[in-house]
Amino acid sequence: MKGHPFAGLLAGFVIWSAAFLLLYGVQATGCKLGWHETPLGPTSLLRGTLSGMVLTTFALFYLMERHWLKPATGAPEDERRRLLQISRLANFTAAAATLVTFAGIFWLTLC
Repeated sequence: MKGHPFAGLLAGFVIWSAAFLLLYGVQATGCKLGWHETPLGPTSLLRGTLSGMVLTTFALFYLMERHWLKPATGAPEDERRRLLQISRLANFTAAAATLVTFAGIFWLTLC
Protein backbone atom coordinates (compact mmCIF):
# COMPACT_ATOMS: atom_id res chain seq x y z
CA MET A 1 0.00 0.00 0.00
CA LYS A 2 1.31 3.40 -0.90
CA GLY A 3 1.08 5.87 1.97
CA HIS A 4 0.13 5.14 5.55
CA PRO A 5 -1.86 1.91 5.89
CA PHE A 6 -4.50 3.46 8.14
CA ALA A 7 -5.28 6.09 5.50
CA GLY A 8 -6.71 3.33 3.34
CA LEU A 9 -9.31 2.55 5.98
CA LEU A 10 -10.79 6.04 5.76
CA ALA A 11 -10.17 6.99 2.15
CA GLY A 12 -13.34 5.47 0.66
CA PHE A 13 -15.69 7.10 3.11
CA VAL A 14 -13.84 10.42 2.84
CA ILE A 15 -14.45 10.27 -0.92
CA TRP A 16 -18.08 9.32 -0.30
CA SER A 17 -18.66 12.17 2.16
CA ALA A 18 -17.00 14.76 -0.10
CA ALA A 19 -19.11 13.53 -3.04
CA PHE A 20 -22.23 13.67 -0.86
CA LEU A 21 -21.61 17.29 0.11
CA LEU A 22 -20.73 18.36 -3.43
CA LEU A 23 -23.62 16.49 -5.01
CA TYR A 24 -26.27 17.99 -2.78
CA GLY A 25 -24.68 21.43 -2.97
CA VAL A 26 -24.76 21.29 -6.77
CA GLN A 27 -28.30 19.90 -6.68
CA ALA A 28 -29.58 22.77 -4.54
CA THR A 29 -27.70 25.36 -6.58
CA GLY A 30 -28.90 23.83 -9.86
CA CYS A 31 -32.52 23.89 -8.69
CA LYS A 32 -32.22 27.52 -7.67
CA LEU A 33 -30.62 28.47 -11.01
CA GLY A 34 -33.15 26.50 -13.07
CA TRP A 35 -30.72 23.93 -14.46
CA HIS A 36 -33.45 21.27 -14.18
CA GLU A 37 -35.35 23.13 -16.93
CA THR A 38 -32.34 23.55 -19.25
CA PRO A 39 -32.25 20.72 -21.80
CA LEU A 40 -29.05 18.77 -22.33
CA GLY A 41 -29.74 16.15 -24.97
CA PRO A 42 -32.43 13.77 -23.71
CA THR A 43 -32.07 14.99 -20.11
CA SER A 44 -31.57 18.25 -18.21
CA LEU A 45 -28.38 20.13 -17.44
CA LEU A 46 -28.79 19.39 -13.73
CA ARG A 47 -29.27 15.64 -14.19
CA GLY A 48 -26.32 15.52 -16.59
CA THR A 49 -24.09 17.38 -14.14
CA LEU A 50 -25.09 15.18 -11.21
CA SER A 51 -24.65 12.02 -13.30
CA GLY A 52 -21.17 13.16 -14.26
CA MET A 53 -20.33 13.76 -10.60
CA VAL A 54 -21.48 10.26 -9.63
CA LEU A 55 -19.48 8.68 -12.44
CA THR A 56 -16.43 10.72 -11.38
CA THR A 57 -16.86 9.42 -7.82
CA PHE A 58 -16.85 5.83 -9.08
CA ALA A 59 -13.78 6.62 -11.18
CA LEU A 60 -12.02 7.82 -8.01
CA PHE A 61 -12.90 4.57 -6.25
CA TYR A 62 -11.53 2.61 -9.20
CA LEU A 63 -8.29 4.60 -9.33
CA MET A 64 -7.82 4.23 -5.61
CA GLU A 65 -8.30 0.46 -5.88
CA ARG A 66 -5.97 0.07 -8.86
CA HIS A 67 -3.14 2.39 -7.85
CA TRP A 68 -3.21 3.02 -4.11
CA LEU A 69 -4.60 -0.09 -2.45
CA LYS A 70 -2.02 -2.53 -3.76
CA PRO A 71 0.16 -4.70 -1.55
CA ALA A 72 3.72 -3.52 -1.26
CA THR A 73 6.12 -5.63 -3.30
CA GLY A 74 7.71 -8.26 -1.11
CA ALA A 75 5.47 -7.48 1.85
CA PRO A 76 5.28 -10.41 4.26
CA GLU A 77 1.94 -11.76 5.46
CA ASP A 78 1.64 -9.57 8.53
CA GLU A 79 -0.53 -6.84 9.99
CA ARG A 80 0.08 -4.49 7.03
CA ARG A 81 -1.28 -7.09 4.59
CA ARG A 82 -4.33 -7.74 6.77
CA LEU A 83 -4.87 -4.01 7.11
CA LEU A 84 -4.76 -3.73 3.32
CA GLN A 85 -7.46 -6.40 3.02
CA ILE A 86 -9.63 -4.60 5.56
CA SER A 87 -9.05 -1.31 3.73
CA ARG A 88 -10.17 -2.85 0.45
CA LEU A 89 -13.34 -4.16 2.10
CA ALA A 90 -14.05 -0.76 3.67
CA ASN A 91 -13.60 0.96 0.32
CA PHE A 92 -15.84 -1.58 -1.43
CA THR A 93 -18.46 -0.80 1.22
CA ALA A 94 -18.05 2.93 0.55
CA ALA A 95 -18.55 2.32 -3.18
CA ALA A 96 -21.71 0.32 -2.42
CA ALA A 97 -22.95 3.15 -0.19
CA THR A 98 -22.31 5.55 -3.06
CA LEU A 99 -24.41 3.44 -5.40
CA VAL A 100 -27.30 3.17 -2.93
CA THR A 101 -27.17 6.83 -1.88
CA PHE A 102 -26.79 8.47 -5.28
CA ALA A 103 -28.74 6.12 -7.57
CA GLY A 104 -31.88 8.23 -7.23
CA ILE A 105 -30.50 11.03 -9.37
CA PHE A 106 -31.01 8.88 -12.44
CA TRP A 107 -34.81 8.62 -12.10
CA LEU A 108 -36.20 10.74 -9.24
CA THR A 109 -37.44 14.31 -9.58
CA LEU A 110 -34.49 16.59 -8.83
CA CYS A 111 -36.25 19.70 -7.56
